Amino acid sequence: MLADAPQILPPFTTAMKAQQLIQSISPELQQEILNHLFKEHKRAYQMVLNTLAEKRKLRPVFLERKNKEDQFHFVLEQLRLRTNEGVAEQVIQLWLLKAQQPLLKTFLDAVGIEHQDGQVENLPEEISDEQAKAGTEALLAEHAAEKAAVYLSMFQMQRPGGWSSLAKAIEAEPKLQLAAPAA
Repeated sequence: MLADAPQILPPFTTAMKAQQLIQSISPELQQEILNHLFKEHKRAYQMVLNTLAEKRKLRPVFLERKNKEDQFHFVLEQLRLRTNEGVAEQVIQLWLLKAQQPLLKTFLDAVGIEHQDGQVENLPEEISDEQAKAGTEALLAEHAAEKAAVYLSMFQMQRPGGWSSLAKAIEAEPKLQLAAPAA
């Protein structure tokens, strides 16, 4: 199997990587994430485009001349690859931190984690089962399940192995399950 070949993923796992998240979310959410980057963070979008072009040994100007839809198609193809894991993680993090602050605040407040506009200085060593359940329930009560699932997956990546209580809360809620589309 080639390292760059798209993967067929098992049902949701809390160990899902950013490139796997890109594969797992709906085309509408993929477009929303890229549109946010394109419209609100032009320099970051340009850096992503340039980085991905260089990795494919393409001149960035070749992609810059393409229309937005063709650029997005290229970017999404590349973000789905394991070799671009770091770029995919940065794209999702930027979208979460800048476009999804209410979602972040909802979870962090429900779990009792101190934050500044959704950004956390010190992550807790432990999250109790009750806190994890309260956090997932609060997210689902106020936000789209797919976005909540993306955030929780990224939150779990912030600590090696994540938090077992949060993993249990995610696995117990079918609305928070993400699975890769059929190949």
